[in-house]
Amino acid sequence: MNALQRLWKDRMDIYRWVEVVEGGFTKQKKEKIYENVKCHYSKGQLVNTGEDSVPTLITSHTLFCGPDVDLREGDEIVVTQQNGKQVTLTVGEGFTYSTHQEFSVKRVDTA
Repeated sequence: MNALQRLWKDRMDIYRWVEVVEGGFTKQKKEKIYENVKCHYSKGQLVNTGEDSVPTLITSHTLFCGPDVDLREGDEIVVTQQNGKQVTLTVGEGFTYSTHQEFSVKRVDTA
């Protein structure tokens, strides 16, 4: 276990749109493809001063997981944080390193 994996106290279920044939028709269906995968959900805040010098607070969300996890841009994930709170996210661009993967994610607001 590398040092980063010790921080992965959250768990995620990964959902992906797949093609299925039902009644002779091909449809898109969202399916759970992996569950209970170790990860770390993190948010940071950036200050953008902009052209008019008015500070704007921007929240960025990042997901970290192992390099062997099959996570793709466009997947939807449900992260269960170590405190039991769940958050639904859409996966954006990812970067793979030798020890981990890092993805930008966007919260899916269901309210």
